[in-house]
Amino acid sequence: MDPAKLGAGARSLVLDAEVSRLVSAASILELGIKHRLGELAQAAPVLADLPQAFAGWAARELPMTAAQAALAGALDWEHRDPFDRILAAQAIMEGAVLVSKDTAFDTAPGLRRVW
Repeated sequence: MDPAKLGAGARSLVLDAEVSRLVSAASILELGIKHRLGELAQAAPVLADLPQAFAGWAARELPMTAAQAALAGALDWEHRDPFDRILAAQAIMEGAVLVSKDTAFDTAPGLRRVW
């Protein structure tokens, strides 16, 4: 939600007008859960007006599909977080680069991560 907090590589990618930006429905779900638990107060305006947030980010929604869910469950990756697994599967299937600080994604087979 704040490009200034991104790593240099991720910031460059996210701010590049030529790059197509996708925001996973799984990320919005996780954002909503963390906000409800009091962990992300700054998420309130995003959750209150998702169309406006997506427009501001010049991004489009990436819904979760059954095929992505199947890949997430089948990935040969010793990582148990279901949110991370669906993000990895979506990025792999979309041929997208995943923007994440989490180095656990580096061991997901077939996934490219930038930070």
